[in-house]
Amino acid sequence: MRTYDTLIEIGIKLSAEKDLAKLLNIILEDACKLCKADAGTFYLEKNNKLKYRISRNPTLEEKMSKKNFLESIAPHSLPISNKSIAGWSAKNKKILNIKDLNSIKNCPYCHNTEFEEKTGYKCKSMLTVPIIDRENKLVGVFQLINKTEKWQATFFSRADEKLAESLASQAAVAIRNAQLTDELKSAQLETIYVLGEAAEYKDKETGNHIKRVATFSKIIAETLGLDDNLIETIYKGSPLHDIGKIGIPDKILTKPGKLDADEWEIMKKHTTLGFKLLKDSKSDIIKTAAEIAYTHHERWDGKGYPRGLAGKKIPLAGKIVALSDFFDALTSERPYRKEPFTLSKTFSMIEEEKGKHFCPETTDAFFRAIKHIEKISDYFTKTSEPTAPNP
Repeated sequence: MRTYDTLIEIGIKLSAEKDLAKLLNIILEDACKLCKADAGTFYLEKNNKLKYRISRNPTLEEKMSKKNFLESIAPHSLPISNKSIAGWSAKNKKILNIKDLNSIKNCPYCHNTEFEEKTGYKCKSMLTVPIIDRENKLVGVFQLINKTEKWQATFFSRADEKLAESLASQAAVAIRNAQLTDELKSAQLETIYVLGEAAEYKDKETGNHIKRVATFSKIIAETLGLDDNLIETIYKGSPLHDIGKIGIPDKILTKPGKLDADEWEIMKKHTTLGFKLLKDSKSDIIKTAAEIAYTHHERWDGKGYPRGLAGKKIPLAGKIVALSDFFDALTSERPYRKEPFTLSKTFSMIEEEKGKHFCPETTDAFFRAIKHIEKISDYFTKTSEPTAPNP
């Protein structure tokens, strides 16, 4: 009865998690606990291959640190074929319970010992479980390694197979839901980028500007320790910071020289225009985008526009994007400037503007993340990809 209750609790937990990466971690951790496995690995099906996603191994994590353990496993994919253990399970859609990996004989698959030789961790027993959805399509495979009971190595039982199979059934539904959520998020972000690029197109700026500003804003938000939902909202709302430029005349947007006083007053209206375009949305992301559009040219000292807000009266999202936008404007090509500023000069200018133009706390977070920001800045000068690499 206790096991049945545990499976119900796990099912509730899985159905509540919509983030795919977190969900896979939960599934693998719970599978290891249920079946008393010392370690585990997770693959997801993608383009008719098994793509490695995550591993856990408390024994190795304690020995070599979790970070070093994860770095010891290179990203890889396996063919869905009988040549590997995971591939066989995926191809045949059957559980594969191996009591002793070293005694495999007369089988189409074999045990790859490369990881063992690299880390010194010996794999003996393995339970490989395919995850199949309601349409009988392969979702992925998880592998449980080294059954341990009462501190002694043993092998996975028929009862373990049934538990793992039950968990895999729940996991299939949760993963498909999470993947659908990811697809919707991706479509939403793509739409936001298209809208943002519409404004940048008039301004003769590349689409990478809004991608860079979004990524820098996310890094700052993460460094500030904001919660995941707020980080994601700022990240997805920031590409629309200059959407109001759609309403600014081309002759002003594309003028190669300095704007005169009247032209500058018209240019400043892009903040108010952007806010008016977005403010009535029911979406939290678009509401935040409206706030960002309205406030990303305000200054900490109250000398910004359009309302002259100062200090804590400026919304956090606006303060973050103000700094990200400033950094990118100085370090990228613009029609009114011969060449971008160097990183060192830009960093010095930002430091000088701390407590004047920029919020001190936000500025400190920017400099704490400076190595990551430099890496992303360099990455975007070499690619047109819509996403940036992880730190």
